[in-house]
Amino acid sequence: MPRPTPLKRPSTLRRGAKPASEPARRPSERRLTRKDWILTGQDILREQGIAGLKLSSLTGRLGVSTGSFYHHFTDFENYLGSVAEYYSADRVQGLIDRATAGDPVTRMQQLAKLSLEDRTFELDHAMRIWATMDERAAVTMAKSERLVLAFLAQAFQDLGFPPAEASLRARILLSANIAPLLTADGRSRRNFFKRTLEILAGTDGDLAD
Repeated sequence: MPRPTPLKRPSTLRRGAKPASEPARRPSERRLTRKDWILTGQDILREQGIAGLKLSSLTGRLGVSTGSFYHHFTDFENYLGSVAEYYSADRVQGLIDRATAGDPVTRMQQLAKLSLEDRTFELDHAMRIWATMDERAAVTMAKSERLVLAFLAQAFQDLGFPPAEASLRARILLSANIAPLLTADGRSRRNFFKRTLEILAGTDGDLAD
């Protein structure tokens, strides 16, 4: 009588066999963080303003359902409050913290350069419009202005201006750079800031590009 053929173990159970690796997740399938949702909201704010910031716009851009959203936020109003707070608490303060090297004029130039690279001017414009109709945005804009004014005033004081005059020059510089005027593109903004800073800092024509 022929001997029965021994049964083979399934390949997944063979000794020494390595389990098959899981397929890589697509970007839309990765676990989204609270910050992912906030930064995406800021992108929409830049492009479409507060009227375009909707839950459907967020999920469409991120390619996900609403499940992840409600894991991080209780409702859309809670989300809007978080977007507003993040602007001053993280974005503006973060830029200021990175503009600390060099002499006072260099520090102010660094802040302007970082703001351009980070597209903060476009976001600032959208936030100011939102602030006219939402107290949360108004509060965060006031806070961000205080942060920037304190930074600029200190720089002007370090240049030798008395506190009152340094504060005035800080307000003029900030006001000049948040006004839309004809400085929409990056090059025009840089030139406008450079010329304004030269006048206010008393270094007329001396600043490098």
